Amino acid sequence: MARETPNELTMQAIATRAEIGPATAYRYYSTIEDVLAAYSLGVVGELIEYSEECALKGRSLFEAVLGKWLELLEEHGAALTQLRSRRGYLERLHAGADTIVATERAWRRPVSSLLDELGLPTDQLEYALFLSNIIFDPREIGDLRKEAKLSQSEIAARLTASYIGALRGWFQG
Repeated sequence: MARETPNELTMQAIATRAEIGPATAYRYYSTIEDVLAAYSLGVVGELIEYSEECALKGRSLFEAVLGKWLELLEEHGAALTQLRSRRGYLERLHAGADTIVATERAWRRPVSSLLDELGLPTDQLEYALFLSNIIFDPREIGDLRKEAKLSQSEIAARLTASYIGALRGWFQG
């Protein structure tokens, strides 16, 4: 349900789908946002597993993990765009926010490997991850698919080139 119609997600609908009472559903999750956060963590968990098991390095690793991310967004993207925080990426990372920490874990190795291949400093990985959070946002990727009618490979190529440019600009600045 979170995948198909996240805008219509209610605790009652979750309870009905799970064949439990609403009170039981509320014991597990206090709010719809908690349900969506748990769902998002599950999706990011798939990305972590893929990222950590991938034998590639450098840009090839980065592109493979990005490809997996785009596949996951194709399947789960609608639910992943429902979460929105008023706090920035770095603040949430430093505070240990579950979703951000999991996302950092999924991207740490591919981004670090890309930085190394590009000859950019890996000691500022946190800022490279900050930029990746901006560029590879599920909302914006969904917009490129729907409104710009770009294919997954076009999105990957254009965003990778943009990301590499952003990294170079960041570290020169």
